[in-house]
Amino acid sequence: MVPLALPISLRSNSDFGILLIHGFTGSPHDYHFLAPRLHRAGYNVEIPRLPGHGTTSKDFLKTRAEDWIRRALDTALDTRSVWKKMGIVGFSMGGLLATIVASAVGVDSLVLAAPAFGVTNHWFNLVPLLRFFVHHVERKPEDIPQFDDPDLQTLSREYWSKHWIPAIYQLWRVRRMAWKSLEKVRTPTLVIASKKDRTVPLESVAKAYGRINSAEKRVVVLEESGHVVVDDVERERVADLIADWFQETLRG
Repeated sequence: MVPLALPISLRSNSDFGILLIHGFTGSPHDYHFLAPRLHRAGYNVEIPRLPGHGTTSKDFLKTRAEDWIRRALDTALDTRSVWKKMGIVGFSMGGLLATIVASAVGVDSLVLAAPAFGVTNHWFNLVPLLRFFVHHVERKPEDIPQFDDPDLQTLSREYWSKHWIPAIYQLWRVRRMAWKSLEKVRTPTLVIASKKDRTVPLESVAKAYGRINSAEKRVVVLEESGHVVVDDVERERVADLIADWFQETLRG
């Protein structure tokens, strides 16, 4: 287990809590900037580690869509039972999982950050067939992130050096289930996307936003951030947007 990928629990004296769900091949570390910001605003913060993430690619390839959904649902149910009101933030695939949770569990507020309702990868929709013939696709060396931090470098080697086709198929399945769940979402919802996101196209976020049935919903489009909107060049603005949204919908 990579230490920075461990689950995070930040406790306050408040009856309000926020569940943060990380993305595909990510970890609780995705929220190393946002989580303390929400905690300082007076919220309990819970960030589970999705099965198969933050350990090794071998573990990753043993997990399925149901494992990730179950972890998100279980954590939501556990925290909902002790918090007066609960908000959820989901980043990328975490946004898909948050959508599924919000359609099934009584949550009070929802934030979808660069939710992966579509991807720019041209062969993504072919993975149901590709998985029978291809195990992985090597990434170009220049596309593999390099870090001085040994923990991040381990994660890069295990998760970001290849496109793992069986795991991407599980992401494809989560996307399909989340898309069907959108019309059941009636929770106040904030959607954050970026024009410069090279992973999730803006058009797919707009289509998903249109299917949300909440009477209170808002979309914010960033100008400069890449895909990891919760920890990119506009992360302070994103944190303020999310904190203000929860202040309005949970405490307002």
